[in-house]
Amino acid sequence: YAKWGAADRAAFTEAFRTLVDRDDITGRLAEITQPTLIIHGSEDAAIPMWRAEQLRDGIPGVRGLVVVEGAGHASNVSHPEPVNRALLDFLRDQ
Repeated sequence: YAKWGAADRAAFTEAFRTLVDRDDITGRLAEITQPTLIIHGSEDAAIPMWRAEQLRDGIPGVRGLVVVEGAGHASNVSHPEPVNRALLDFLRDQ
């Protein structure tokens, strides 16, 4: 966080615009045919839980929604054990 805080904020403009200006493909979720696992932190302030549930409900054959309790947006960083366990279980089932 200190590294990001010290960085020139203009350096983040392109990444920010990529997120904000991206196309909404929610209406195309049914086109996803690959095995899919959704992992979402219960305390994610950037993406609300209803978005993860929307993915779960919109992707045919989704293999699950794993809610990582107490995790924020980067659950793989803050809670690697449950995330890695879910990923390994998912991959073993393929």
